[in-house]
Amino acid sequence: MKELHDIVTNKIGNMVENGTIEQLIENKLESLLAETVNDAMKSYSSFGKALKESIEKSIGTSLSQVSFPEYNHFVSQLVVEKYSEVLSKEAANNIDVLLKDELKPVPDVIDAQALLDETKEYWEESAHSEGEEEIDIKWDESDSAIYMTLKHPEYESNNIKISFYNHGEESGVYHIGYINKDDRPITSGIGHATHAMGLAGYFYKLYCKQTKIHGLSNIYDEAIYVGFD
Repeated sequence: MKELHDIVTNKIGNMVENGTIEQLIENKLESLLAETVNDAMKSYSSFGKALKESIEKSIGTSLSQVSFPEYNHFVSQLVVEKYSEVLSKEAANNIDVLLKDELKPVPDVIDAQALLDETKEYWEESAHSEGEEEIDIKWDESDSAIYMTLKHPEYESNNIKISFYNHGEESGVYHIGYINKDDRPITSGIGHATHAMGLAGYFYKLYCKQTKIHGLSNIYDEAIYVGFD
């Protein structure tokens, strides 16, 4: 057994010295990374191409300087570094736009028509894909509350129900009291608030801001027209 161990050790040593190990690592890593990047980012060809070229260039110039005991650490650090580098160059602008859109502030006071306009902006494409000309809304009211259920054109699970209340303020002024998405009470705690994305996230920001909403009576019983004029 000891002889076998010595043979393997000597063989590995020789392969390290003559560059065989480095070449094997380079070939396999380039192949693996090329395949992985292609599969993960094939819909973003310019991004994938830039990432692949950056990784291959770095590997090609660096592996000859790496000894066998160091290669594992080197490879892991290289991949993280180069992926981050290309990601920051290619995606920074898009990420910035997305964050600005998600985190843009909502006003203290808003007209109810803006709620329908936002819904149309988020869901119009889905309505068109289903051949619909309107986004349906279910309305109800009781005492000082108005209830609006926005019905998603494609997926019932994306329906959003919003409860508006007048808390003893001037007539016609409402606040969002509750938001439910797919019967999930988004406003019942921070754990459920993590589901407040997209259109539900917009209404959740109005809820957190306690935005005053005017003109609900003007849109009551309406649907949202999304047809082609």
